[in-house]
Amino acid sequence: MNYWLAQPAPALAKDHKPVEASVVIKAPPEEVFEHIKLSRCQEPGRRKVVSHVNGVAVIEEQFDDLPIIGKAHCTYREVETPGKKVEYSLMSSDKLRFFEGVWDLSPLDGGQKTLVKLSSYTEAKLNVPFAREIAGNSALKDVRRRLANLKHWTEDAGCDSDHHLEHKPEHKSDHKSDHKLEHKEEEE
Repeated sequence: MNYWLAQPAPALAKDHKPVEASVVIKAPPEEVFEHIKLSRCQEPGRRKVVSHVNGVAVIEEQFDDLPIIGKAHCTYREVETPGKKVEYSLMSSDKLRFFEGVWDLSPLDGGQKTLVKLSSYTEAKLNVPFAREIAGNSALKDVRRRLANLKHWTEDAGCDSDHHLEHKPEHKSDHKSDHKLEHKEEEE
C-alpha cells in the first residue's frame, strides 16, 4: 500500500525552504493589502483573475522566461486575510509541480508603514540536476520584482482604481525600485 499518496501535494512542499524577500512600504497595511489585490490586474498580458468570491481569488498566470522550462502556465488560488496576508497555492500547471507562498503584512510606525514579506516556493515537474537551485534563483528574482512593483504602485501611483489599470509595470521607476530592493537585501 502506498501511504504517500494519502498526503496532499501542498504538504510535501513544506519540507522545502521557500525564498523570501521583504520591503517597507510607506502606507498602512490595509492600503498595501488593497494594492496586492489590485496587482492581479496590473499585468494583463501575464495574469488574469478567473474568479474572486468571499476572499478567495483564482488566478491564471503565464510565465514566459523560466529557466530550463521556458514558458509555463499555471492556475492558483489566493486566500485573503484582510490587511494581514494573502496565501497562494497551485491548483494546476502544465510544467510546475509547486507554486505557493504568502504575502505577509506587518504594521510599522503605528500603522503608517508596512513591512511586506513575500515568500515563494516553486518547483518544476522536470527532474534535472540543480533544478531546485535554479528554480529558487528564478523565484527570488520574481519575488523581488513583485515587491518592487507593489512598492511603486502603492507609494507612487496612489490608490486611484482607474489609474491602476493604465499603469505600466515597465515604468522606469520600477527598475530603480527593484535595483534599490536588491541592494537593500544584499546589505542585510
